[in-house]
Amino acid sequence: MKNFVNRFQFAIFVILTFVLSWFPWYAGIAPEVMAMGPSIAAFIVVLVVGGKRGFIDLMRPFGRWRAKLGLWAIAILGPAVLYLIGLGVHLLLGGKAPPFIMIREELNIIPLYLIMVVLMPWNGPVGEEFGWRGYALPRLQTKYGALFASLIIGAIWGIWHLPSFFAPQGVVGAIAAAVGMIFILPYTLGTIANSIFMTWLYNKSKASALLAGIVWHAAINFWAPVLLSDSSLVAAREGTHLPTIAPNLYLTVLAVQVMGAIILVITTKGNLAYSNQPSQEEASL
Repeated sequence: MKNFVNRFQFAIFVILTFVLSWFPWYAGIAPEVMAMGPSIAAFIVVLVVGGKRGFIDLMRPFGRWRAKLGLWAIAILGPAVLYLIGLGVHLLLGGKAPPFIMIREELNIIPLYLIMVVLMPWNGPVGEEFGWRGYALPRLQTKYGALFASLIIGAIWGIWHLPSFFAPQGVVGAIAAAVGMIFILPYTLGTIANSIFMTWLYNKSKASALLAGIVWHAAINFWAPVLLSDSSLVAAREGTHLPTIAPNLYLTVLAVQVMGAIILVITTKGNLAYSNQPSQEEASL
């Protein structure tokens, strides 16, 4: 069994990710488990293939916090900059500004929201990134190069979110209801774009999955409701309001992210700061 899993480990990781995520959602059993599927799948595969050493190798990049302050600033503020550029374009095209409720009325409790985004496994960063950037990226990057690895992970990442399109109480589901299921195409282009940014950050930070995975992913999830939606933490707690983002604004932001990713690919000549020298974890695979 170990040899079989080792031979087909990435395919098994992908299958486990979808099964562990989509089945609880479809069955209505602990749907919050969906967001933890990628990380759980990665833990299973590395433990079967590499045992304790495999698990340690998977965890090690998430302890790499030493990086230039500029990279930390990019990881924390980069998504916000992209969102604000998208918002600016939206306004120039005649769109309406979001109400910024969290900034105007709930600034004192935003830090609590940030802690929830980062630490709660079902909110994305912790539940997903041990799979996407911890397990998949170093393996695919070694085999296929940085750009192709980013495209593969980004495409899988986008399709993996498909159940969100059937949840009208969520931002993505509400937009899908208004635009139609064709929304999966620009949405997946957005996850591919973020995957490219995260691969570049991973390589620039010397394989810090903490910075490129947890922090960037948390920043995506944190800044979007703060800057783009009508989210209210108080209303969410009381169950009196479901957050929304104007579809045109969301699509404009996605377009800005894609253009930014294209510029990054061009300026790095598709290399995304990859040295072509595998790390200890990559070399041991």
